[in-house]
Amino acid sequence: MMKKRFRVKELEGVWCAVKVDDALENLVGVKSATTSYVRQTVDVEYDEIKVTEAQIIAAVQTAGFTVSDLTPQRR
Repeated sequence: MMKKRFRVKELEGVWCAVKVDDALENLVGVKSATTSYVRQTVDVEYDEIKVTEAQIIAAVQTAGFTVSDLTPQRR
């Protein structure tokens, strides 16, 4: 399992965070997604064999948000 933090722009409130979480948690291989609209980030725990970072980024973009940066996070 990998755990990474993605920076997400345009998160304006709780409903935006829920939209991002739902989009990611529907991906096969994503164990959990926790979005903070205050920090403009989403922490994703995922199985790198089942889902790629590109798929994670695409899911966030499809939900209507911009992924601006990717930062590794400690477990």
